Amino acid sequence: MKLTLATACAVFSLGMAGAAFADGPVTATLEQPTNAGKLIAAHAVFRCEGTTCVASSAPDSAGDLDSCKTLAKQVGRLTAYGQYKQLDEKALAKCNAVAAAPKAATTAAR
Repeated sequence: MKLTLATACAVFSLGMAGAAFADGPVTATLEQPTNAGKLIAAHAVFRCEGTTCVASSAPDSAGDLDSCKTLAKQVGRLTAYGQYKQLDEKALAKCNAVAAAPKAATTAAR
């Protein structure tokens, strides 16, 4: 009985560990540089500097089109996005359709 319980616990633990190891980095290349720093999008913490945003550990779902849209709403248009495989041009165009508008540079009036 104890051996059966121990085996069941071991199998359950390995199953849970496999799900944790399925997470991977998500990278996004921005059309315009940003100084967003650290932000949360697509259930992941992205660190953005210049034209690159990286979430070093993100759930598998963070590499999909909906997640791309979530990030684009915060940082603007993207030229590349993906987790294990980059989104294709068609998906990237859909992602950018919801992107935040670039902030126009303002000049001081005298």
